[in-house]
Amino acid sequence: MTTQRDEATSEEPLLPDRRRTLWQIVTLLAVAVSLHVVPQMLRDWIPPGLSMVALMLVDAVVFATLVRSRNTLRVAGALAVMFIVIYVSHQQNVVALPSIALNALIAIVFGLSLRGGRTPIILAIATWAMAPEPVKPDFQQYLRTLTLAWTIFFVTMGLICAVLALAAPFSWWSLFANVLSWPLIGAFFCGEYLVRRIGFPHLPGHTPLQTIAAALAYPGEALRRAFERS
Repeated sequence: MTTQRDEATSEEPLLPDRRRTLWQIVTLLAVAVSLHVVPQMLRDWIPPGLSMVALMLVDAVVFATLVRSRNTLRVAGALAVMFIVIYVSHQQNVVALPSIALNALIAIVFGLSLRGGRTPIILAIATWAMAPEPVKPDFQQYLRTLTLAWTIFFVTMGLICAVLALAAPFSWWSLFANVLSWPLIGAFFCGEYLVRRIGFPHLPGHTPLQTIAAALAYPGEALRRAFERS
């Protein structure tokens, strides 16, 4: 009985609570879409950049209150400073900086994990999610290549955000960064699944939902382990 319980526990990351994962996805999409739709609805009364930062500030404060996170409060403080900068300078495109910085940061983290002697980030997620089962060498190589593909993806996303922020109407950048970027990420997960199932049928057949659940859960697990080591 103990062995079966341990095996069930170890497989839990790859057998996610579908309701919880779907709820996380729906909540994320609802918040992101509101950041585009609400400012556009209010643009005749409030500059979209200001209302967008205000919404982001409210979201950060509510989240910090619910989870009692000091780091989120720091984010809220940074957003408050951004609100003041936009209000004083009348430069709405300043609000694009977080989207550009986030894509750049993810690309850097993924890219640096490909350096010699380091574990590619996608391999690290798979190793944690599949424990105690080992990740076979051929799957390890596939996950290294997948990490590179995600790195290129986020570099491209960051560049598109930057170009739209600098050379296109504010609404175009907002539509891409807050709305279209999420279907593109979802399409990447689904496309990767199809490539793996058709081109590499011998590799594990984890579904996009399982992969997304592991990707959402891993950062919290990594932070918890880092805290335990400190």
